[in-house]
Amino acid sequence: MALAKTSISPIVSITGVATVGIYTNPSNTKSYIKAFVMHNAGISSAFCRLHQVPNSGGSVGTASSNNQFFSQYINAGETTFLEYPYPVTLTQANDSIRFYNSVAGQVVNIQILGDADYT
Repeated sequence: MALAKTSISPIVSITGVATVGIYTNPSNTKSYIKAFVMHNAGISSAFCRLHQVPNSGGSVGTASSNNQFFSQYINAGETTFLEYPYPVTLTQANDSIRFYNSVAGQVVNIQILGDADYT
C-alpha cells in the first residue's frame, strides 16, 4: 500500500451552468477526502452543489438530490472551505465527486484535499 498524502485533484475550473465530475476513484484505490476548497472567480454570486456519487454497475453514476451533500451560494471573490473531522472514503472504481455551478459563464475553482491508498 502506498498512501499518497497530497491534493488528490488539481484545481478544476467549472464554468456554469454545469454539473461536472471533478474526481473519479481509480480501480484498486481507496480515496480519503478531507476537504474541498472552492473559490468563486466570477463577478456575481454562484449557487454550488457537491455530490458523492456511487458507481452505477461499475460505470460513473449520476448526480442527483439523493447523493448531494453540500449546497451554498458562494459570493464573487469568496473562498469556501468544507472540511471533515473524519474523511469521506471512496472505495469502488468509478465512485465519484461531482460539482454543480449555477451561473452561466461564471467560473468556480475547486480543489479536493486528501489521501489516496493505491493497492
